[in-house]
Amino acid sequence: MFSFIFRGFTKDLERSLNKSATHFTEKNRKELSKLFDSKIYPLADKLDYIAKARMEQTLNNLDELENKTKNDIQYLINHTDKKIYQNLQEIDAIRQKIIRDLRATLGETDCYLENRINQITLSIMEGISSIETIKNNTFTQAIILEDKLFQDANQIIDKLNEIIGGETEIIRNELKKILAHSLPNPFDKCRRALKLELKPGMMLSDIELYRLTECYELNKLDENTQIDEVLQIYGQLQLNATRMAYLARNSPELKRQAVADWINYGMLCDFWRNTVNNYELDGNKENILLLSETSQ
Repeated sequence: MFSFIFRGFTKDLERSLNKSATHFTEKNRKELSKLFDSKIYPLADKLDYIAKARMEQTLNNLDELENKTKNDIQYLINHTDKKIYQNLQEIDAIRQKIIRDLRATLGETDCYLENRINQITLSIMEGISSIETIKNNTFTQAIILEDKLFQDANQIIDKLNEIIGGETEIIRNELKKILAHSLPNPFDKCRRALKLELKPGMMLSDIELYRLTECYELNKLDENTQIDEVLQIYGQLQLNATRMAYLARNSPELKRQAVADWINYGMLCDFWRNTVNNYELDGNKENILLLSETSQ
């Protein structure tokens, strides 16, 4: 259930809006649909992954249940334009149902899941509360929620780094192991792509070393790569992102880049693991060939 909770919830919200939003102009309906595809659904996929990773790390009590968000939802419903009152009520009904289902399944309240469900709900509600600015409002709220998602991922990565151990040089040396050599090489396509072809390995910064090892790993992928190797490569890339997040702990921007990579490569691992599981369930044991463009 947890692997698709936010994606399914978001689909229900969009379905509700498409069904009843007859007062939206055609332009606004198109903008809303485009926004779901470009911003809301990718955000829901990331929330699915973060929720799953949190449970796997047994990171309970990341949140306390926030009454403010629920109060904001109720305030918005009570003070909205009559044209969208029914829309907001339907969205709130969907929110309440999924929370009831969660509690019935878990047998208890999960503050983290409920808070994120409430925050998505409020984001959509605030986005459509002003019809004329629907795109800007919803986009802004999605950005705010995405910032919260990065905070969630930060907590998980910090916990992982506690488990791995916090010796900076040990972590840095783990990244260096993947380098073929430390000499400048003008013919190395990864070094050329990163404009590092003339820089000796010992002079590479942490982020340059990280990006170079990332390039080497990704270049192992082609149309003949088998799924078990794909999983190893993406797993290694996610581990490297965890290490980079530790090395960049005093640089918010670099740490954010590493956290974004950690989410991305973790989601790719999940995707290909689910792919091979589905093929095995269908009785198809043949090797699955991957397009390098899709893999990367």
